[in-house]
Amino acid sequence: MTVIAVFLFVSINLLFSPKYIEENREGRITPEFYREQTNDDVIFVGSSTVNSAINPVVLWDDYGITSYDRSGASQTSWISYYMIKDAIEVSDPKMVVVDMSFFRYGDDYCEEPENRKALDGMRLSHTKFQCLRTCMNEDEKYVDYVFPIGRYHTRWNDLKAEDWKYLYHKPTITFSGFIPEYEIEPAEGIPMDRSELDVRMSQRNLLFLENIIGICQSNGIQVLLIKIPSFEPKWGDSFERDVLSVADVHAVEYIDFDRFTDEIGIDYMTDTNDAGGHLNDAGAEKFTRYLGKVMTESYELTDHRGDPAFDKAWKEKSERYHYGR
Repeated sequence: MTVIAVFLFVSINLLFSPKYIEENREGRITPEFYREQTNDDVIFVGSSTVNSAINPVVLWDDYGITSYDRSGASQTSWISYYMIKDAIEVSDPKMVVVDMSFFRYGDDYCEEPENRKALDGMRLSHTKFQCLRTCMNEDEKYVDYVFPIGRYHTRWNDLKAEDWKYLYHKPTITFSGFIPEYEIEPAEGIPMDRSELDVRMSQRNLLFLENIIGICQSNGIQVLLIKIPSFEPKWGDSFERDVLSVADVHAVEYIDFDRFTDEIGIDYMTDTNDAGGHLNDAGAEKFTRYLGKVMTESYELTDHRGDPAFDKAWKEKSERYHYGR
């Protein structure tokens, strides 16, 4: 009876939890990380700008770099920290690349639905429990994250065919965390002046930036801080000075790729799917190739093409990307 009760409880949790397949696909990024058949040398963290702009398949095809986008919509610096900590515990990354976009937000920033997309699929571990305590709203219940039925039990009237279809098995829909967007929505007008977004980095974000660099360096992991190109937003000089100050103290590099859009070849009339906030698939290919060139020229990374330990899994992933478009 105990076995049956546990089976029913687990099944009910699975049934009522969102599947993140036909919509809100960023919710598949975290669980699919644990399906990877190889340890990825590079971990990318940050908000949705990462999973729309950095294509691990292009990095593999052009440079033999193995990587994963552990990113998500509105992903805060503290969640990024725990994604890195978790990756170190289950794999052997050689480099971490951090997009600084959400380090601009305040210490009390929290979007529960976006937190859910990142954390519901995270493996049960001490690191996950630490992350939950760090990122929850005051009115949220810790137990509802551990047992999602507490949060999602009201979905009984909204269950769809996909909730039953993907109850026990969910297909792989990302490409090592990358979610290609093929639509084109051109950016129009003139982007706002950098000074209009001139904020200082908050104390909590400074702390977690220090923590990210610290945990990486203590584990011999290379660190690169970046700003992914966008038509908007473009942050101001005060925030950039804060980033550079931390980078200088810890001897890590920071690159604002907004300053290289012409060299990259980004065209905001064709390379964005939302008027310039995020890159589409075409923009992602351009940016990823440029980023890969920077990484291979300045950092110690291995070209794994031809290595049987990596070839099969990545060739299958590459074929799924190229022939499924």
